[in-house]
Amino acid sequence: MRGKVVNFLSRKGFGFILGEDGEQVFVHFSDISGSGYKSLVEGEEVEYSVENSPKGKKAIDVVRLNPPEPEPDVDDDMGAKTW
Repeated sequence: MRGKVVNFLSRKGFGFILGEDGEQVFVHFSDISGSGYKSLVEGEEVEYSVENSPKGKKAIDVVRLNPPEPEPDVDDDMGAKTW
């Protein structure tokens, strides 16, 4: 199934996806495919499967279709952005 991220609270590690069928489902960072830090961005398109949990439907096997470019870090004395 495909959908768009409605919101994702990176500090808490969860958010919601609105599917093409109009149904909103919960998503947890542990269900996002990939390695390293896992997060989603509002409006980002994703592909996922749905699983029933005791608290309702949740997205699993979430794949980011067009992940945004990472923001550069500010780490020099002049405030210039560096990679």
